[in-house]
Amino acid sequence: MSKNLKLLIAIEVLFRLILFSIFYTSVTIFPDSEGYLDLAKRVSNFDFSNYNGLRSPGYPLLISFVNSNLYALVFIQFGLGTVTSVFQYKTLTHLAFSKRNSLIFTLFISSFLNVFFFETCVLVETLVLFLMSAFVYLLSKTPFQNQSLKFDFLMSFILGYLVLIKSFYIFIPFMLLVWLLLKQPNFKTIFRKSCLILLFPMLAFWSWSYVNKVNIGQFSTSGISGLYLAQNCVYFAEDAPKEFDWISKTYVDYREKSIRENRDVAMTIWYAYEDGAYDKYNLTLPEFSVELGKFAKAAIKENPFAYLKQVITKSWFDFWKPTINWNYEAFNFKYANKLFLGVWYLQSALIVLIKAGFLFVFGFHLIQFLKSRKFVFEFLLSSIVFSASVLQALATYGTNNRFSFPFEFMMIILVLLFLKTKVKLPSKLNIWLQ
Repeated sequence: MSKNLKLLIAIEVLFRLILFSIFYTSVTIFPDSEGYLDLAKRVSNFDFSNYNGLRSPGYPLLISFVNSNLYALVFIQFGLGTVTSVFQYKTLTHLAFSKRNSLIFTLFISSFLNVFFFETCVLVETLVLFLMSAFVYLLSKTPFQNQSLKFDFLMSFILGYLVLIKSFYIFIPFMLLVWLLLKQPNFKTIFRKSCLILLFPMLAFWSWSYVNKVNIGQFSTSGISGLYLAQNCVYFAEDAPKEFDWISKTYVDYREKSIRENRDVAMTIWYAYEDGAYDKYNLTLPEFSVELGKFAKAAIKENPFAYLKQVITKSWFDFWKPTINWNYEAFNFKYANKLFLGVWYLQSALIVLIKAGFLFVFGFHLIQFLKSRKFVFEFLLSSIVFSASVLQALATYGTNNRFSFPFEFMMIILVLLFLKTKVKLPSKLNIWLQ
């Protein structure tokens, strides 16, 4: 192991131990956490009978591995975070940054407070970031079209586990294959890589969908996909077809109530369901989600421009907002929360600038591609990030900024790479990007 790697690991471990032992020793539980903890118990007992399909098993498998001991889970996530930094460091060296600067930039990426605080949460983001970093590391090590069978198999496993955590990530292997088709349209190569790259993602997608089919009668990776889609209709719910008045009238009433009470409008349908506003219809959550899916599709069909406005100005826009998940009242001593909040305000402003820079970089590579038809690593990576921003916006509204967290390191790397290769900087500044 190189000196830089040893130094990186030592700093990453010390950083986490100091913050956790001195400032914040809490394990943060959010409403989403309960679903993962419940499924983890079912995983431990090998009993999925009558499960409502609320969550996918990828993250609960990790919780089950530590027997639902939340402090053990946090330390596992600290370990994953440290290894994530190693992957990011190696990725930067593969992209021709010097070892010294790769170390500096990796420490910069991991210094953002949301990285640490996600590791103290019972949420999927740390595990997703770990797998995303491993995926990008493999892409940077060897061009995808030239990867060996072993690399393809490993990449397929990583992408498959991502799908098992959240089915949303099923788009990534298909993007790789589209890129390969355009880059190297060789039938034999495409067929071989398609079989390998899609093996684990499709196995994960189909197997969990089958479990849900058995339990709730829906061949779907989530028992509440209809509810997620209905969240995108919150601002035009009253314009749904009359046959869905039984959903829309209550939905609109609760939307106005959420606005008056300054609650998160995106979560309106959840508030209505949890308050028992739909109890009289005697529907389980998965059954209610099916009806909401029908309502959402009909409402979107009737109001395509309102839907697009919602997607662009709210769901997609929210993806680019910085996010941090912590219990603000759980710091170990007085005023520590204010100190960390002040640091986070500065960091979040920097994240916004980086994301704006990324959008410029994506636009630049898109124009270059349209002009030259050349497929480069930077365009593939930026296309994956931009596609994620669009797809999540089309699928749901609410906590969209959490979707962007596992992609933030890619945005930082792409902005740094653009500055290094495309921008002529003063010599004293340029040396820091070599």
